[in-house]
Amino acid sequence: MTTQRASHERVPRAATEAAFLGTLAGGDVERAGQIAASWPRAQLAGVLRDLEPGQVIALYAGLGAGTLAGLLRQLDAADAAVVLMGLTDAQVADVVDELPADEAADVIAAIKAIAPARARPILVEMDRAGDVQALLAFLPDTAGGRMTSDFVAVRPEATAAEAIQAVRDRTKDRGSEFRSYIYVTDASRQLLGVAPLYRLIMVDPATTIGDLMAPDPVRVMGTDDQRDVAAAFREHHFLAVPVVDLEGRLIGVITADDVADVLDQEATEDMYRMAGVGVTERATSPMLESARRRVPWLAFNMVWSLGSAVVISFFEPTIEKAAVLAVFIPVITGQAGNAGIQTATIVIRSLALGDVSPKDTLSVLLREWGVGLIKGVIFGTALFVIALVWKGNLALGVIAGTALFLNIAVVASTTGVLLPMTLRRIGIDPATIAGVFDTMFSDLLGNLLYLGIATVLISWLL
Repeated sequence: MTTQRASHERVPRAATEAAFLGTLAGGDVERAGQIAASWPRAQLAGVLRDLEPGQVIALYAGLGAGTLAGLLRQLDAADAAVVLMGLTDAQVADVVDELPADEAADVIAAIKAIAPARARPILVEMDRAGDVQALLAFLPDTAGGRMTSDFVAVRPEATAAEAIQAVRDRTKDRGSEFRSYIYVTDASRQLLGVAPLYRLIMVDPATTIGDLMAPDPVRVMGTDDQRDVAAAFREHHFLAVPVVDLEGRLIGVITADDVADVLDQEATEDMYRMAGVGVTERATSPMLESARRRVPWLAFNMVWSLGSAVVISFFEPTIEKAAVLAVFIPVITGQAGNAGIQTATIVIRSLALGDVSPKDTLSVLLREWGVGLIKGVIFGTALFVIALVWKGNLALGVIAGTALFLNIAVVASTTGVLLPMTLRRIGIDPATIAGVFDTMFSDLLGNLLYLGIATVLISWLL
């Protein structure tokens, strides 16, 4: 197995793509589909996005709507929409009908963003337009926007045998998605209970679902934020959670793989926002588009960086008397900035996961002060020794070590906690600006502490 994998990895990516295009041009569409199906997701998306409309039509005609839909399921909804633009409305409808309802809704929403005039005609052609439109009625980052209508619901008087047959029928009609639970509803679709599929297999076929079900199951509202839904999955470890409307009627189900996508998306967005780049930017994005997204953030950061320069300018007389002070400015500001980012990252991620909330500010702050004290002692002492050995100046070692200790133990710890907590409390995503503000305060206050202490002890230093 190792030898086979190594051999496969030696095949250049360009060669496999050339083989796909050549096979497709030669009319062996089935073989082309097999080649594409073996690619990693990023490669598949890159090649399919670049296909000419005639090539997409050839794939549709040769593979069929179901197989093409299987390939598109490996892509983001936006990429899948770009590929489908080469097909007619009826052909797009055939392909999208083969997708699970939630994925179909995502693709239609992406098509609407790219070509608004095409979304409605495609829906008209779809067999499952009602399911998709019901999902599109919710915001994309809510439980309703993430749920699927592909679930099985039965009445409490149904038998285990009838419920299993309902699963077979639903799977035959809507694909082979795994269904781990049977939901129990009354005549008005009120959610009454839930029964794991495995229990139906183990009991007498004549047993009623009402006798098997767990009543009053955990549920989420269609309008609940996707972060709250993810928190419910983490707490209960379910494979799926039912979604209800304001009247408690079952309208959909969110599965564990949907929540995994949510967590991945949220983590990616937080990472991009902290870096000051667009949440849709990729390494393959056009250069001008990437520059347009990044330049404003860097300009904002540069303006605040000038604030640190202004602080340093206030202490020019001190630096002129002891130019050696300038040697350790980057160390003090850089180390404290990194410590602040460490703290802010932990707090931001804990807020996103629901582990803490703004009401826990004091307890989190006390903990980070403790951690900061340990880090401050370690690196403050280290800088004291370095300055003493390197420059042979005891006063310089004391000044630099003390400044770094205070900046790590007090400034970085405090701003790393208070900034994210305050931003969350006032309704702003802390991932967007907490990092840059934390760095700004660390630089400003770090230079102020360092050069302020040096100014007070200048006679000792000289």
